[in-house]
Amino acid sequence: MVPLSNSHVEDAGSAQAAARRYLAAQFGKKLQDVAFSRAWYRTGAMRDIWEVEGDITVKKGWFSKDQLHFKFQIDPQTGNVIAYEV
Repeated sequence: MVPLSNSHVEDAGSAQAAARRYLAAQFGKKLQDVAFSRAWYRTGAMRDIWEVEGDITVKKGWFSKDQLHFKFQIDPQTGNVIAYEV
């Protein structure tokens, strides 16, 4: 769990912003592009979460890039990333 902000995530845009901050912290200057494909709110028995998924472009060297798919689960109360898959 990575603390990103202490603000509530109220809509898909703020969930995507939390995911973008997390990716920027993980990849730094190597992160070139973030494209979100889906963001949705899911209720559960234990807790409710925002789920965000999409693709990123990461620079590997001078001439090569990787495209990776990601999924994030974000806590709507705190804005923290609960779980992720890249």
